Amino acid sequence: MIDSDKKSAASGKKNRAYLLWGGIADSLSDILASPSIVLPFLYLSLGAPQFLAGLLLPCVKGARIVAEATMSPYVKLGDRSKKAMILPNLVIALVLAILALSGAALPNGIVMVFFLAVALIVGCCYGVWALGSNHIYGSELEEEERGQIVFTQLALSCVLAIAIVWITRTLMAGETPFERHRVLLWLGVLALLVSCFCMFRLVLTKTADQVSKSANAKEKEAFTKQVAHGWSLALQYAWFRRFLVARVFFLSVELATPFYTIHAATFHLSTPHILSIFVTATSAGRALGAVLWRRIVQKSIRYTIACASIIACFSSLMAIGFDLFGLASNPWVYATTIFFLSFGIGGETEGRYLYLLSMSSASNRPYMVALSDAVAGIGGIIFASVLGIVAQIQSVLIPLTALAALNAIAAYLALSLVEKKSDLS
Repeated sequence: MIDSDKKSAASGKKNRAYLLWGGIADSLSDILASPSIVLPFLYLSLGAPQFLAGLLLPCVKGARIVAEATMSPYVKLGDRSKKAMILPNLVIALVLAILALSGAALPNGIVMVFFLAVALIVGCCYGVWALGSNHIYGSELEEEERGQIVFTQLALSCVLAIAIVWITRTLMAGETPFERHRVLLWLGVLALLVSCFCMFRLVLTKTADQVSKSANAKEKEAFTKQVAHGWSLALQYAWFRRFLVARVFFLSVELATPFYTIHAATFHLSTPHILSIFVTATSAGRALGAVLWRRIVQKSIRYTIACASIIACFSSLMAIGFDLFGLASNPWVYATTIFFLSFGIGGETEGRYLYLLSMSSASNRPYMVALSDAVAGIGGIIFASVLGIVAQIQSVLIPLTALAALNAIAAYLALSLVEKKSDLS
């Protein structure tokens, strides 16, 4: 009995280590091959039209929502959950490797289709991976451990990303911007393979039957039915209607990064190590935000979202000001806009997630989340399409100006949100 307990404790310790380092590697790949900065920059470096660069991130998010909605009934706990974390990462690694090998040789017409396909595939893989990780983290870790590990993963992955991009900067050599910066794709592939190895070594301590009984698992309703039920709840609860309206404007914070990339590319497409600088700024903003927002959100969720939106607005105004006063040509100066934007995105993302979590009941939450995701997915594609076309036809300064205005509206709407269940109507 004692030996059995010791083995169980040892197995649990190893599992925590594998989950920690596997998550760090996965977060690291998401930074190094970021759909919001790295992929749009590489796309633009091949001379492709600007309007699609802004669509890559919404396509990733939209594909993730669809994958989570359609694959959830099939991703059970146990071996399928492990496979749901390993196989998607292998697919992403393969796609990134193909992009790194063949991207420079693709004609412009094929570049658009190829990058769009990459975004959709990566988004679907993110969705399946999220289902598997939610199952495994929920079954293998206690609630307190989950919070600690996720926070540690975010902080360490950001620190490692900064170190790696500067250690490997001598490898960023080539005749074209794509050839110089595709090393980031290879680093992302390596990180994904490390994550797969950690997940492969993971030994689940609970069987599928045990977890099913403890969770009282049952088949999930169709996503369309969840959205329809969510709509009926929106008609019933005034606070939820207000949140859905605000959610549309929150997209101006979440999906803004590619437009900064488009703007930066007009100055720095040929600047050496420019993506290393931007990855550093993004990682620093995410890491600092992870520390501060976790404290602020405990005091007021709506003030957290409002502050994050104001910071994003400030970032847009900085980018416009740097352009008008000739400072945008300095890569380190421009990187400050990426830093503040990444900082703001962290607060908005965490705030809106916790807001819906705190305001909704357990029975209504899945339907409210489904409708909120559907609104965000459709709104994100429309939002990015319009601003991308404007950037292509006119000037990228116009989308940045629109983002500043939308961020300010998002801050105002965040302050109007109801924060107490007793205020529901």
